[in-house]
Amino acid sequence: MRTRWEKLALPVSIIVTGLAYWILGFVLFRERPATIYSEGMARFVDLLPHAIAVVNALALVLLVAGWRFVRNGNVTLHRISMLSALVLISLFLVMYVTKVYLSGIKEFPGPETLYYFVYLPVLIIHLTLSITCVQPVVYVALIGLTHRVEDIPLTRHRRVGRIAVPAWILSLALGLVVYAMLNREY
Repeated sequence: MRTRWEKLALPVSIIVTGLAYWILGFVLFRERPATIYSEGMARFVDLLPHAIAVVNALALVLLVAGWRFVRNGNVTLHRISMLSALVLISLFLVMYVTKVYLSGIKEFPGPETLYYFVYLPVLIIHLTLSITCVQPVVYVALIGLTHRVEDIPLTRHRRVGRIAVPAWILSLALGLVVYAMLNREY
């Protein structure tokens, strides 16, 4: 039997996902400022990709830890890890949208062969996973936040989480590969 909160989790997760996509699309297709007005702001923008990578790496570690915690039966640490990862990913989204708005998207600086045979496939998989796993991640988080621990096995939390979390982990790992490839000297 599905609870009231479980029934609400799906539409709420779809609305939250749609809102996040709308904000990202608004920023991506909006005219960016021609210049960054201060030296401090320019330094801030230059540091954003590195800060984003650190946030992603921490979120990745927390996701793997949360997955291991629940596999070992430690639900309390699982919840803390997963919620912390969700907070970090929210921070990532704010930082990423800020970076894209202020400085645009960085072009791949490496050789063409590497671009077509390594960078582009990794980027495509990363973006596909990033886009498709938002809604299931939000759904699983809503179930986890709105249900008592003993009621969660009666929901789709475990079934959806078994797909959403590995996709999220792979997306974060590939995002770090993209970061490394964009910020390497060729």
